[in-house]
Amino acid sequence: MRTVEITIKELLNMPLLQEAQVISGAKGVERYVKQIDMLEEPYTIKDYATGALIFIHAYTIQQQPEVLTTIIEQLYTSEAVGVMIKSSQKIDSMIEEARLQSNAYELPIIMIPEHISYMDITYAAIEQTLYRQEKLLHRSEEAYRTLTAMVLENIGIQAVSDHVAGLLKAPVAIIDHSEALIVSSPIGWDFRQARYPVQRNINIDQRSVAYLLIDKEQWNAMEEVGIEQARLVLALELMRNKIIEDTENRLRGNFIDELMTPPAPPRHEVEQRGQQLGMNPLHLWEVAVIEGSVAPDEEWMTRLLYQEAAKYNIRPHIEFRSNRAILFLPTPQGKVTSSIDTEQSSIPWATIVLSWLNDQDGKLAGYRSGIGRPKALWDIHEGFSEARNALTISRRLSGETALTAYKDIEVYHLLRGTMDEKGFGLLFDRKLGKLKQYDEEHTTDLLRTLFFYLESRSSLIETARQLSIHRNSVKYRLERIRDITGFDLNDAHEQFVYQMCLIYYYLLEYSE
Repeated sequence: MRTVEITIKELLNMPLLQEAQVISGAKGVERYVKQIDMLEEPYTIKDYATGALIFIHAYTIQQQPEVLTTIIEQLYTSEAVGVMIKSSQKIDSMIEEARLQSNAYELPIIMIPEHISYMDITYAAIEQTLYRQEKLLHRSEEAYRTLTAMVLENIGIQAVSDHVAGLLKAPVAIIDHSEALIVSSPIGWDFRQARYPVQRNINIDQRSVAYLLIDKEQWNAMEEVGIEQARLVLALELMRNKIIEDTENRLRGNFIDELMTPPAPPRHEVEQRGQQLGMNPLHLWEVAVIEGSVAPDEEWMTRLLYQEAAKYNIRPHIEFRSNRAILFLPTPQGKVTSSIDTEQSSIPWATIVLSWLNDQDGKLAGYRSGIGRPKALWDIHEGFSEARNALTISRRLSGETALTAYKDIEVYHLLRGTMDEKGFGLLFDRKLGKLKQYDEEHTTDLLRTLFFYLESRSSLIETARQLSIHRNSVKYRLERIRDITGFDLNDAHEQFVYQMCLIYYYLLEYSE
């Protein structure tokens, strides 16, 4: 038994086998021969390795030609690729049934002349295999040199992708793990429509960063080598792009630090540098701060953000600081004026971020977020301040709400800065002092119950949700509140006064 790597068709094209004839199963001549084995006793049927080509002498089946049918059946079951019969005479009439079976299985039966031996075929096949391997190595080195030169000459990943598609004679695409297209060949090809998609990972520093998708049903050994070379060269190209991207991110981070530390640079400088760093000054920018007990997963969070941004063809930015992620979220707009104070944006960033926070299968369960209003790039520090204020107020007033938008709590923020602490303190003591004392003595939560009841416009269901208790428990607590304070829950003026007192209490009594 000898190991080779050659198709039946290539084997038959060798000068040694010019007189050989395929008498049946011709559709299988493109199959690869991996072993050539001799069967001296056809009556002893055994399992053959996948890709085996079996050599037998005709005289062994002349007395019992039906044995060949059994051999064909066994070879097909074993995923062998064909059988060669050495004969000095025609034996077609003896193996008619085997020929029909061979055609059905596309497993060739090949007649070879008497003067050709098993060893002649084996040595010729090995020699041909070595020649092919040498040729393959030469072409492989040539292709690798070409691809490497393209990377070194900084021709670009699109040109590299086009060359790989040419080598493989098939459409290809490079896709990141958020399923965002990096590049495709031909340009504009929709890789999701691939008929025979095959994926190969592209690794950098032993970590998969993307994958190469090839739309091809089958390929030869040269193309297989080409795929491996393409993965390596594309990894080099992506690594260079990553270095460039990391540098740009660092520069954007420095730029953002300047924007968030008043006084901001002059507007014309912000516009110029923002354009250079991919932060479009014609966009509106919302800032969202996501905070948890531990830092969010940076790689996952970044991928999640850019996957969403790809839907709108925009370029956001994200910073990680301690246990926070700070998101800078652009929305395409017309020409921006110097005074922007809008509560609407065409991209629902608040809804998007809230969906991340509420996804129980995600990695942000238990995190909170505050989001500012859309601002011009040169006023981004205001959006950051609003997001932080929204997050601060969220921790005190928002119960189980995962995201708080500044536009929804702006009045609280204004009250927080203008309240007469002494005056509100005295009013709070008169109205709710007894209730506060009761909470402290009995370890109850009546103040918060009253706050959420007033905030929800007297909704028992919403109050119960915010406090994670049953609706009947809310009713009981409201009765206790009425007994302790004498508060008429149906008096609109009293509701307003009590709500202001509670806002004072939570914003000022527990201020940081």
